[in-house]
Amino acid sequence: MDQKQRERRNFFQNILITLLSFSAVLLFVATQINVRESLFSSLPEANITSGTANSENDISNVPVRVAVNSSYGRFGSVTLTTADESFAPLGSLLRDALDAAPLPSPCSEQEFYAALDGISVYYDFLASLPLSILGNRIGASGPDDISARYLTISAESGNVTLYLRNDAAEYFSCPTTLSAENLETVISDYEQANTMFAYEAEQEYGAYAASIHPLSLFLSDDLPSLPIFSAAKVLSGSSALLSALSFNPYTQTRWTESSGTEVIVDGDRTLRFYSDGTLSYRSGGSNAVSISTQQDLTLAETARKAEQFLTQLLPVNSEAELYLTGVSRTAASTVFTFEYHLNGIPIRFSNGESAAKITMIGSTVSSIFMSSREYQSSDSSALMLPLHQALAIASKQPRAELLLGYADYGDTQISPRWLCE
Repeated sequence: MDQKQRERRNFFQNILITLLSFSAVLLFVATQINVRESLFSSLPEANITSGTANSENDISNVPVRVAVNSSYGRFGSVTLTTADESFAPLGSLLRDALDAAPLPSPCSEQEFYAALDGISVYYDFLASLPLSILGNRIGASGPDDISARYLTISAESGNVTLYLRNDAAEYFSCPTTLSAENLETVISDYEQANTMFAYEAEQEYGAYAASIHPLSLFLSDDLPSLPIFSAAKVLSGSSALLSALSFNPYTQTRWTESSGTEVIVDGDRTLRFYSDGTLSYRSGGSNAVSISTQQDLTLAETARKAEQFLTQLLPVNSEAELYLTGVSRTAASTVFTFEYHLNGIPIRFSNGESAAKITMIGSTVSSIFMSSREYQSSDSSALMLPLHQALAIASKQPRAELLLGYADYGDTQISPRWLCE
C-alpha cells in the first residue's frame, strides 16, 4: 500500500470515528431526556398542592391483622392490608359497624376478651389512632377524641357489639345495628385454621406465652413465606421529588457540605439529604407548600392528604408504602408519624426512629423528616425461627408484643424476622 492510499484510508477512518462519536452523544442526550420525562410522568399533574391526588373515599393500603372466630375454629392472617381483596368483606363489616355505632363508652378488659372468644371478627391496625382517622382508612367516620388499635365485632345473644382497645389499655364498647346473621354470613366465607392469641397459648407454650402481650397473634401451623428485600439509601433529590416539594428541578442553589450533606435552598425553604439517607425539609415564607386549597380540613382529611403528599416523595422504584402510626396535636400544629410496610409486613429501623414525620400548620407543610430508603423484592426467602424459640426469646421482655416484621439496620438487604416491641 503506497503513501497516498494510507492517507486516504486514514482520512475516511477519521470521518467515520467522528460520525460515530457524534451519534453516541445524541443517543446519550436522548436517553437523559427520556429518563427525566419518566421521572416527571410519575407525578399526577398539578395534584400535589391541590391535595386532590386521590379521592377521599379511596381505601388506604395499610397493614391489618385479623382473626375470624367461629364455633368451629379461627381463621387468622398477619399479612393482610386493607386494600387486599380477601379483606374486603371484613372491611365492609367494620365500616358498617363504625357508621352505625353510637359513641363508645368504657367497658372492662374481661368484656373485651370474652368477645374475642365468641363469634367475632378481630382487627389490629398496628397503631393506636383516633377513630376518625382509623375509620377513614376503610371509608367510615368516627370521633377524633377516642383512639383505638384493636377492634372486635362480636355477636352476643342475637346482638352485635363493637369493642375497642387502644395502646393505653383503655377498653370501650358500643352496640351496633348489625345483625348476628350478617356477621355469621361473613365469617362463614373464611376457612378455619389453627390460629391463636398469646393468651390462649399457655397450655401449649407455657410461661413463654404467658409473659408476652396477650394479643400477639400466631399462625401456629405454618409461618408465612416472606421474601428478602434489597435496601438502598437515597442520597440526593430526584427531579420528581424536587417537583413534589415545588423546588425547581434544575436549581443551581445547591451544594454539598463537608459532611456529605446535600443542601438545596429555595427562598426560605431548605431541603437536606444526609449521608445516612435521611431527608429533612423546612418550610417558610410565601412559597411554602400546601397540601390543600382548603383551610378547614378535618383531622382525618389532613392525615389522608399528608399521607398522599409524603407518598409522592418515596423513591420511584421502591415497593414499600407508608402507613400512619401516630398523631400529636397542639393549638399551633399537628404532627403525623409514619412507618413503612411491605405487603402488610411492617419495617422497623434499628435506631427506633419513625420512617417519616410531617408537621402541619393548617394545610401548610411546616417540616418533614424522612428516611429515604428504596426496597425491592428478591426471589429469595428467609427461614424464620420456630414459634417456640421466638416465644422463649420474647419472654425476656415481659408484656412485649411478638410479631413478624422486617428490621432495617442500614444494610443492603432486609430479611423477615420476629420483632419484639
